[in-house]
Amino acid sequence: MITSDDSLAYAVTASMQNGLAAAIAGNIPLINLHALPGSSIAHDLRSGYLIPRSISLDYTPLFDVLHLQSYGQPNLKFDAVVDTIIEPSSVLQDIFKGNSAGNPQAMLARVLTFLSQPAFAPLIGTFGSFLEGQFGIALSLVTTLMNLADPSFPRAIADAALAYFFNTDGFVTVDEIHYTPPMNFSGTAQTSADLQRALGAKSGEHYVRDLITITVEAAGDVQYQLRDRFHQMLAKLTAPQQDVAKRWCKGFAAMAESGVLTAVEETLLGISKFTTNPIIAAAAGAYAGAIARKATQHVFLSELGV
Repeated sequence: MITSDDSLAYAVTASMQNGLAAAIAGNIPLINLHALPGSSIAHDLRSGYLIPRSISLDYTPLFDVLHLQSYGQPNLKFDAVVDTIIEPSSVLQDIFKGNSAGNPQAMLARVLTFLSQPAFAPLIGTFGSFLEGQFGIALSLVTTLMNLADPSFPRAIADAALAYFFNTDGFVTVDEIHYTPPMNFSGTAQTSADLQRALGAKSGEHYVRDLITITVEAAGDVQYQLRDRFHQMLAKLTAPQQDVAKRWCKGFAAMAESGVLTAVEETLLGISKFTTNPIIAAAAGAYAGAIARKATQHVFLSELGV
């Protein structure tokens, strides 16, 4: 449960998540794929290359949105962080300022009030007590839904969470990564990496990372229409090219995720409030890493003309 000691850490997390969600809502470029002269992803795929040696990944625009240097400063104060959460973040201002400032019960009550809107009913029914028991998960829903207002988002996010817990293969991303609760797997449909993830130790951090990741995965799929576009990409390619394109899409997304997630968590774990509660750092890192994945998939498909 959130405590008064966590207020600063959650304010930083909210500020980061809000900036990232607003960026994808506004279609702000967050990822660049640069090709050497005479090359492109489409050219290299059709030339039979197995590794994209002429393509480089640049995710520094995403760092510009995160403003990590601001949060790495010594003696960071709650009020200073909250003051950076500006319009159109009125919901976050209500959560963190006024009579709820630094008051965990009031902050949680305001989050639950926001999520109690009739349009978000699928989320309340699916996430249930998670919203009161893990503030980071509730906050990720708030920052996502306040920026991405399409009526299909709540149902898509709820269905992703249900798939995670109940589908035989768990929640399957557009690039065929399986997210399942620990010890819950089919034993046939997943890769060794997926099985290793599923067999990992049960912990609060594991569930927080997974639920926040699939929240962003589901929202990003809808925002960028990734599932339809992924199939359109495959329809343009031969079978061997399809296999390579899938690997490259997954590989570039993993590169971006790993670079962004580690940068966020390294910065935040240098702040004492995060060090005492690493689950909050996990919440911020998982959200940022998942945004990096979705933005990379969007750019990859765009480079292929879909």
